[in-house]
Amino acid sequence: MTVKAILSSVSVLALTVSVPALAQTQPSTVPSTKPSAADRADDQASDDIVVTGIRASIQASLNQKRKSDMVSEVITAQDIGKFPDKNVADSLGRLTGVNVVTGTAAAGGFGENQSVSIRGTDPELNLTLLDGHSLATGDWFVLDQANGGRSFNFSMFPSEIVGSLEVYKSAQADIPEGGIGGTINVHSRMPLDLPSGTFNLTAQEVYNDLSDKWKPQVSAVASWKNAAGTLGILAAGFYEARSFRRDGQEFLGYATQEDFNGTGKTVAYPALIGAAYFTQERIRKGGTVTIQFKPTDTLDLVATGLYTRMSADNVNVNSMAWTSKLVTENSTPGIPGYALGAYTTADYEGITYLTSAAWRATGAGGTPAYGRVQDDIFRTAFSSTFNGTLDATWRPADGLGVHGTLGYTEGRGETTSSDAWESYWQTGMTYAFAGKRAEVTYPGLPTDPTSTAYLKNSFSGTWGGATISPDKEFYAQLDLEQVIEDSAWLRAIKTGARYTHHTRAVNATGVIWAGNETPLADPQNGASGTSQIGLYDVYDGATTPADFGRRIGIAGRYSLASRAKIDAILKTRGGSTEAFYPPSSFSVKEDDTAFYAMAKIGNDRNWRGNIGLRTIRTDIDTLQYSPNVAPTISNKFGDFGEVKAGRGYWDVLPSANFTYNATDKLLLRAAAAKVMSRPGYAQLAGAFSVDDLSLSGSAGGNPDLDPFRAWQFNLAAEFYYGPQALFSVGVFGLDIQNYITTTTTTRFYRTVLHPNGANFIVEAPVNGGGGTNKGVEVNWQQPIGRGFGFIANYTYSDAKKDKDAVTAADHFSREIDGNSKHTWNLTGYFENDRVSTRLAYSYRSKFRSGIDRATPMWQDDFGQLDGSLLVHLTKYLALSADAQNITNAKLYYFVGDPAVPRAYYDNGRTVYVGARLTF
Repeated sequence: MTVKAILSSVSVLALTVSVPALAQTQPSTVPSTKPSAADRADDQASDDIVVTGIRASIQASLNQKRKSDMVSEVITAQDIGKFPDKNVADSLGRLTGVNVVTGTAAAGGFGENQSVSIRGTDPELNLTLLDGHSLATGDWFVLDQANGGRSFNFSMFPSEIVGSLEVYKSAQADIPEGGIGGTINVHSRMPLDLPSGTFNLTAQEVYNDLSDKWKPQVSAVASWKNAAGTLGILAAGFYEARSFRRDGQEFLGYATQEDFNGTGKTVAYPALIGAAYFTQERIRKGGTVTIQFKPTDTLDLVATGLYTRMSADNVNVNSMAWTSKLVTENSTPGIPGYALGAYTTADYEGITYLTSAAWRATGAGGTPAYGRVQDDIFRTAFSSTFNGTLDATWRPADGLGVHGTLGYTEGRGETTSSDAWESYWQTGMTYAFAGKRAEVTYPGLPTDPTSTAYLKNSFSGTWGGATISPDKEFYAQLDLEQVIEDSAWLRAIKTGARYTHHTRAVNATGVIWAGNETPLADPQNGASGTSQIGLYDVYDGATTPADFGRRIGIAGRYSLASRAKIDAILKTRGGSTEAFYPPSSFSVKEDDTAFYAMAKIGNDRNWRGNIGLRTIRTDIDTLQYSPNVAPTISNKFGDFGEVKAGRGYWDVLPSANFTYNATDKLLLRAAAAKVMSRPGYAQLAGAFSVDDLSLSGSAGGNPDLDPFRAWQFNLAAEFYYGPQALFSVGVFGLDIQNYITTTTTTRFYRTVLHPNGANFIVEAPVNGGGGTNKGVEVNWQQPIGRGFGFIANYTYSDAKKDKDAVTAADHFSREIDGNSKHTWNLTGYFENDRVSTRLAYSYRSKFRSGIDRATPMWQDDFGQLDGSLLVHLTKYLALSADAQNITNAKLYYFVGDPAVPRAYYDNGRTVYVGARLTF
């Protein structure tokens, strides 16, 4: 479906259907403050007509946005337990200037949004808070666990327990530092703001048309308070199962070959072209409890606890064209193994790519060619988040407020165990680029993947182990605010201090198996490089589904290994042993101490704002391991020594926000601030992990990195021309003084499959100079009448490195990761007493998603259509239906030029049907 067709259809549907209960709003000047029930009543009472549901949400949000001193956006839940999308990140992605991504460069995209980018900045450069406080996170995917960044994984956060979301686009002295692009504040509900006896129960079944499975989901929220309104308790619980399947074709790294086929030319070629079959059963469960005690009008005490855990066991199988093997061993004229036939090349961005090639199964001298290799990887994995907070607000005298917080948060990402089996075939191979994919065939292999002739291949190796990544933080904060009564321009003085102690680590365990040795090294057990064992030893009759890959044009069934049989064979031929694996392990300790002072200024008529200064001391200590220092650890994997480092630095961050009421409907805003984001933990002390097939990987961390630093600017005009109506235009800019980029280098490593060592091309983080990000935002919210309305927004963001900041290792690119130049959303809604429905389309243009296997990786333009329907049968009972990715949009990644494919994924459509009980 073309963009033009989508625009046309959505424009019509905007007049006939409805939009999610998401409204763009501005937060209060105190990030942890949520509107009370009285405030919400005042918001509605400010207009002559009282509305409910979606429109009430929009109206209340716009009222808060209007009152705020900052540049921000807000989404609020329609009712308790009912957020507009199934995933918090989905809702955030509909806001002006906010983008979402479903996976990292290393992992590729999955069928659930998990990370958020604000105004084209990388998700690592945004900060996520829960009620104004830190929130630890864990990643379920093993590569993300090892890459330990700072972005929050929103797939951990069910929308049912969220009351509202605020996105701060400008900075303010009393908001914690860390978000160059912006800060997301997740607000939970307070029991004293709800009627006693409030209860919501939602039960649904979720279906994915690719996995072809139904799974249950259920959530409940209950709130109680005493008659005096001094003590309240809110509890929520959820259980959400979901079946994932992803069909994909992956081009795992592009290598170069000098004097290819004796022509004297250097060509780049895909090291591996894989038909990737990923399956997963996700089970997300947990809950939250909030106890609020307000014994007097001057004291408010709140204790909150949140726990969420997502089981994420997964199987990732990739049957790959072994191009690197064929190029290096079977493409040199004059040798017995020469098997290359016809081929073609094409030039893209100054690089000559091998766009098609064909190899015979044997060379002229009868030497075999090995053209196909398969990895079957089984992982038992989970991620979890815990947060516990004690919060007190005290007003000891008129105009004086004291606010204190103590809290602890812990996230955990863990691959508890993994088993992998790799085997290969003697076969010819042909491939040819064909749009977003490549056509791949294997002349000489049987067409029946279950036949003995097919299964009887050769063994390469097996590996496995565990990865545990804990993320912990203790935090304490104290704020003092004095209201100034008799000043014509000074409203209040606010000061405060915040301390956090954070630790992040990755602890890896590896498996050594005697069978990985060659028969020469271990005559009794060694099998690597032979046909003594192979896929037939671990095959139990399973294959990829009959429809595998059809929707992306790579149809072709192949056989799968059995984890049970892999586990069984590991116990034979000498057995296996586990040991701590230092190359993939590290830890970071970080202590942050911040002080701030802020003046709230304004008069009682037409202008207001704040001016402040925040100073922060950051102290870090890192630990990583190296084979090049005096050993402290000696085991099966070699000798490694500890490399410890530490440093500290100060940041001074001034900020200012101003709002001018030009008329009773038109607001003009201006904001400027200095902002910073600290390096990711793995950038400071990362694991050096390598891929034995592509001879690439990560070189570890750099503890001497400086943080990202930038100046941030905002100008905006907001025209509130009617109830639930807004038209706004804003311009923004980031003057980036220092950012962190990635360079590549060649280093020598010994690994399980390369015991004698090999040269690997590895990535390493470095400070990379400056850059800019500038753009414009337009937002239009319009009720049409009779329950119809729409929300539309567009953002242009142009982020570039400075010309003197580019590097050869980064292919002299000026692009900054995560930046889409064009983002737009269009949502239509309809609501009456019986029906609430919406249809929403979100689009973002291409962006560079990072460097993977020493190759820059881009995600292509992507748009997704979602919808929802809620039908009220009675005052208390409603039926619901939600649909995600209605048009079955697919994710495409490329290298440099869209004609050079990197990955193509199909995640399918997802549908939810169920019922809601509310009273």
